[in-house]
Amino acid sequence: MTILVTGATGKLGTKVVETLLKTVPASQIAVSVRSPEKAEGLRPRGVDVRQGDFDHPETLDKAFAGIDRSLIISADGDNETRIRQHTNAVEAAARAQVKFIAYTSAANAAESKLFLAPPHQAAEQAILQTGIPYAFLRNNWYLENEAASIQGVLAGAPWVTSAGSGKVGWALQQEYAEAAVAVLTGTAMRIKFMNCPASR
Repeated sequence: MTILVTGATGKLGTKVVETLLKTVPASQIAVSVRSPEKAEGLRPRGVDVRQGDFDHPETLDKAFAGIDRSLIISADGDNETRIRQHTNAVEAAARAQVKFIAYTSAANAAESKLFLAPPHQAAEQAILQTGIPYAFLRNNWYLENEAASIQGVLAGAPWVTSAGSGKVGWALQQEYAEAAVAVLTGTAMRIKFMNCPASR
């Protein structure tokens, strides 16, 4: 089994790769990055470093070649750019006949009115249209994004938010990385089955 992680030099991608390296042999891990030189440190560790640019589909065909399971990490940028890039990645995975796609989506993406939701909605639809088995990872807001606000509160500043009495589902990037690895390696499925009443 070969697992591909796109965007592997980003904040989340780096954590996913490091967690994978603790979980499966490095020979089973490939990464797709826009600038391979940024991932050169992974080569001596046995990771297959591939060049893959979401804006250049021809590079994605090589990046996804021979891959069994892939994690497509959502890109940065404006919505139009992200929709194009995500669609390119999904189509490349389909051409390569990848057997499973995990995608870092958003909570309730299909119904969300959040201004960031359209790229996730488009990516999910593109994945569904491939017919490839998939998992939509419902990543919420990264707790790290609130670090400055939390530090300010600890220093005596007021906590300012528009949430009122609403609750949040923030989590650390590392926690999302561990969840992604559990899905990629099938651990999450085994845990779900083991906890199923019918399996007891």
